[in-house]
Amino acid sequence: MKRILICPVCKSKDVELDAGGYTGKYYCKNCGYVGSFVLEMTKGEYKEMMEKEKFERIEDEKSKPKGVRED
Repeated sequence: MKRILICPVCKSKDVELDAGGYTGKYYCKNCGYVGSFVLEMTKGEYKEMMEKEKFERIEDEKSKPKGVRED
């Protein structure tokens, strides 16, 4: 099963080896993250993670009092 690389900061799939792999680090084209730590998962695991995060955002929005701004 094919594994995909995921940015740990923005959860983008647009990750590639930095400096052609010589540094052992990865680069995220979406947010600019450079580091040796990335998430590696299947497409199914990625879809499940994104659905869970979407659900958690919806639940957070429901728990906030209406009409109150966070500045």
